[in-house]
Amino acid sequence: MQRTSTPRAFINRQWRRVRMGRIAHYLEVAERIPGWRPHDEAEALARVARRMPDDAVIVEIGVFLGSGAVVLAGARKIAGTGIVHCVDPFDASGDEYSVPIYREILRDIESSQFEVFTRTIDSLELDDQVRVHRGTAENVGRTWDRPIDLLVLDGDHSPRGARSAFDVWEPWLRRGGTLVITNSVPRAFELDHDGNFLIASERVVEPSYQDIRVIGATTFAVKH
Repeated sequence: MQRTSTPRAFINRQWRRVRMGRIAHYLEVAERIPGWRPHDEAEALARVARRMPDDAVIVEIGVFLGSGAVVLAGARKIAGTGIVHCVDPFDASGDEYSVPIYREILRDIESSQFEVFTRTIDSLELDDQVRVHRGTAENVGRTWDRPIDLLVLDGDHSPRGARSAFDVWEPWLRRGGTLVITNSVPRAFELDHDGNFLIASERVVEPSYQDIRVIGATTFAVKH
C-alpha cells in the first residue's frame, strides 16, 4: 500500500497546538506573580512575542516582579531565539500612586524586588532569554544602541515618567515593530497615574502607527 504524506497544513496546526500548550505553562506561572496583567492581556503579549522574527530584540520598561518578563521570555524560549531586555531600577520606585502598592506587596513577600525577579527567571530556566538592565528608563536608554522589534512600556505611569520613557525608547523601535503600552485605555484615573493613556491617545495614532488595537487595558500598535 502506498504511504501518503501528512498534509503540511495539518502538521502546522498540530505544531501550533504544541507551542501554545507550552506557552500556557508560562501564562500560568505569570498569573501567580503579583502584578496587574489579566490573562487575556498576557496571552496577547505572548502571541505577539512569539511572532517576532528570529533573534528578536524585545525591551520591557518596568518589570516589577517579572510577570511580563516570564511571558515574553517564555515565548522566545519556545521560538528558540531572541532576547528580552528587562529595564527596571528594582527599587520599587515609580509614580506616587503605585509606590505604596509596590511596597505593600514586597512587605508581604519579605524579599527584595530583584531577588524575587531573579529567582523566578532562574527557576524557569529563562536565563538565556533575559538580560537585566538595572536603572531607570532614561539612564539605561542613554547607552542603548540597537533597533527594537517589540517595545513594552509599563514603567512609571505618571505623565512625566511615561513621556520620558516614550521619548527615549520609541525612536529605537524599528518600522514594522510592535509597541505595547499598558494601562492605556480611558477610565477614571488616580491622580498623576494617566501617563500611558496620554501617550497612547496623543502619540500612538495613525499614520505613525497602524493596526492599533486594545486588549483589556493594553494598547498594541505597529510602527509605520
